[in-house]
Amino acid sequence: MPELPEVEHLRRSLDPWIVGARLLDVRLARKSVVTLTSDEPRNTAAFRVALGVGETIVRTDRHGKQMAIAFGSGRMLVVQLGMTGSITVETGPSPRGIEGRHRHVVWEACSSTSSSTHSARPSNQSPHWRLAFRDPRRFGGLTAYRSREALDRAWSSLGPDALHIDGAALLAALSRTRRPIKSALLDQSVVAGVGNIYADESLHAARIHPLAIANAISESRVVALAAEIRRILGRATEAGGSTLRDYRDAFGQPGSAVQAHAAYGRDGLPCLRCGTTLLGMRLQGRATVHCPHCQDLST
Repeated sequence: MPELPEVEHLRRSLDPWIVGARLLDVRLARKSVVTLTSDEPRNTAAFRVALGVGETIVRTDRHGKQMAIAFGSGRMLVVQLGMTGSITVETGPSPRGIEGRHRHVVWEACSSTSSSTHSARPSNQSPHWRLAFRDPRRFGGLTAYRSREALDRAWSSLGPDALHIDGAALLAALSRTRRPIKSALLDQSVVAGVGNIYADESLHAARIHPLAIANAISESRVVALAAEIRRILGRATEAGGSTLRDYRDAFGQPGSAVQAHAAYGRDGLPCLRCGTTLLGMRLQGRATVHCPHCQDLST
């Protein structure tokens, strides 16, 4: 499932195209992927308003694994990718075959002449294009909010954003739980944006065993862990995220962060730091990899 780096890279790759663009129309093939958070009826008109038809996109935002698109009216649309979701820019003919399937929402868009300052959109490209939300397994979706205030209330249940978390914030969040540290990191109400991949990577980098009790870890080690979370998520974002199977950015490109993984998926291979064989185990049903030497539970 895409984690914070994948969503942040997607947001950055979309921004040069969609910010300043006007949504001219929408084709909604499957209403179930769209959640309306107000008491509006689930009719065609309500869905068109919620999906921004006639609106100009003024900015994008992200908290944890959720990306938000802000419209000029103040309405917000949150994108959650789930396991197989993607949102892509389409400039040519509509895709056919497998790539053309499961496109649940397709917007017709028009860029203003001044909306793009990035090389992602060629200067000679037609101003008319499409934005498509595709999700074969339908674990993701789109959620519409009437205002930024309504979105902020929804996001208030999430912990601090992992890309920017500091030691004090992480220490405060971990002080309230005696769960294993990896379980705590995967709880989005503790810290927003860390999933299975980057929990393993951050704990390995900070030399903390995944079973260490969260509120028993020393302040200095929590501060170090916060720094590693920021570093690893930042590096992964710059690498386009980790593509293990389905994730693609706004132009269908996979991420390459998997090439830098030191722990995740390396069960049975030597630790890149000390050479000890990495061990795998299951923690709350999630595959977990650690180094028994670098991440000694007794330290």
